[in-house]
Order: sequence, then structure tokens, then C-alpha cells
Amino acid sequence: MKKCMKFGVAIILAMTLIAMCVMLVACNLQDDALRFAAPDGTPALAMLRLASQKQKIGDYEVDYDVVSPSNIAIEMGSGKADIVIMPINAGAAQIVNQQAGYKLVSVAVEGSLYLLGHKDVEGSDVASISINDIKGKKVACIGETGVPGLVFRYVLLHNDIEIVTEGEPTSAQVFVDYVADGSNAIEAYYKGDVDFIVVGEPAATAQEVRSLTFAPTDAQYARRLNAEMNMQTEYGKVSGLSGVDNYPQAGLFVKKALADDKEFVDALFKALDENKNWIDKNADRVSDEAAKIGSASKFPGRSIDRCALDLDKIDAEDATEILKFLSNVAPSVSWTEKQDVLFLIGE
Repeated sequence: MKKCMKFGVAIILAMTLIAMCVMLVACNLQDDALRFAAPDGTPALAMLRLASQKQKIGDYEVDYDVVSPSNIAIEMGSGKADIVIMPINAGAAQIVNQQAGYKLVSVAVEGSLYLLGHKDVEGSDVASISINDIKGKKVACIGETGVPGLVFRYVLLHNDIEIVTEGEPTSAQVFVDYVADGSNAIEAYYKGDVDFIVVGEPAATAQEVRSLTFAPTDAQYARRLNAEMNMQTEYGKVSGLSGVDNYPQAGLFVKKALADDKEFVDALFKALDENKNWIDKNADRVSDEAAKIGSASKFPGRSIDRCALDLDKIDAEDATEILKFLSNVAPSVSWTEKQDVLFLIGE
């Protein structure tokens, strides 16, 4: 009888211990913070105030991290980030090809790419660069396999301009040097290795503003970046689309389990909208706020609108436009067949 009692007590103690472990694990899971990662530059603006204020999203604590653009794909590929902003083609490809457990819930950044160069003009007005201006020239372009490289190639090829990566270009060609980031492009330009650069905001405006500080005696004055081509406009000309949102540049991707949580998604978009409103009203404070979250980018006031933040829920019309863009720049994938896998369509 005593043995039975002892055995019964042992069973009860074991069950109690198991229950306590289950509760402890559940508490730990609940207490674990989500991870929200974005590459430096315009995408980091999407989480600017959320990160600087260490803001919760719904019931979740969140760790925010600004990472190098060259490392952002790892965040989704490894499942490290619960929420991640990255080039829309790269994120979509990971979902389709690698069956990553994410949904595209928003276009974080619409097109914000510019080709910069120099023209012999006086004053502070930015001159225009045409397609004909870059024929036979050398260009440093960011994001070879991302949206910048895809858009630039699409524009050139649809203007019957051949891209070469070796030797000297002919008058019907453009030599393209694909570089890791904007700083590498700028360095190549001022060394005289290239004639033009393709960069995103806020780097484009920051370099144009910097050019205004050069005195005629400065070595860089003759190559100051005072002329630009709006790549959104050029893409619109050859794609048949128009407006500032004629292609999506960066997407906001969320792990599927979170994307299926309506309360979380509503809280996320409420926070994103408040962040965007703060930016619109505090353009002069954005650079200082960005520095607080580990961003190395400067955001001159003129760059804010050109950064083209979107951050609205994707609807059916948005999905159609995104699929058309992906089909244009990456036609090897049957994107229209992947709509249900790719998107969380907003109400």
C-alpha cells in the first residue's frame, strides 16, 4: 500500500513538473520579442519611430535592427526576422523558390532610384540627363540582382542599348559596373572610373546637396553630381505605366503565422501609418532620428518625398501591379500562378 501511495505521489509530482515546464515554455515563447529587420537607407524609414521608441506591435515586444543591404536576404532565408523589408523581387523569389514561410503584406517603398552625373551648368538647379547622354558611357549601378539592377537593365534594353561589363562601350552600348552599395558607386564616380551612378534615395539627394558645397577650387568641383535621370519616369516610358508608383521597390514581408493574425496585422499597419505621418510632419528631424536606430544615412528634407514610402495594405489592384512588374523584370517565373502563395490581400 505504501509503495502504491509513493508511486501515486511520484506520478503527481511528475505531472506537476511537466505542467510547470509547459507553462514556463509557453511564457518564454510569449515573452520572446519579434525581430523587425530593414536594410539601411529608405527602407529603414518604414520602421523609424517604431525602432527609436522601441514600440510594441500589438501585444508583442519587438527588436528592431538596421542591417547592411547586402545581408538583408539572410533575414528571410534563415527565418531570423519575423518582419523584414527587402527588395520585392528577392523576397518574392524566396517565397516561391524556397517556400519561405512569409507573406508580402505591403509595398514599403515605391520606386526611388536616380541616375546621377555631371553637366556644365551654373546654379543650384539639378539638370536633366537623357537616355542619349549615357550611350557609350560607364555607369556604376547598385543592386545587380535586386530592383535597381533589374529596373536599369529593363530601361536600357527597351531603349535598344546593349549592356557590357568588360572593355570600352560603343555608342550603342553602356558599360555597367555593378557595385555593393551607394558608397561604392560614389567612390567609383569621384575616382573617375565611371561617368554616372545609379543609386536610391536618400543617397541621390544627399550627393546633390553635397555638390553644392564644392568651391571652384575643389578637386571634385568639375565632377560634382548636379544632374539626374529619374528612373521611375524612364521605367514608365518603356513599361507603359505612369505615376510615382509605377513599380514597387521594397516589400514588407511578415511570417505567415503573424500574417494570419488579424489583430497583429491591424496593429502593425496602425503603427506604420503613425510612423509615416510623423516623418511627413518632421522632415527636419528624420536624419537625427535615423542615427538613433543605427542608420548611417542622411535624409535631406528634399529626399523625404522622393523616398516614396507606401506602407499601405496590399489590395487586389496592388497585387496585379506587383505581378506585372515581377513578370517584366523576372519573366522566367510564372508569377501570376503564385498569387495565393505570395500575398496577404488587405480588406
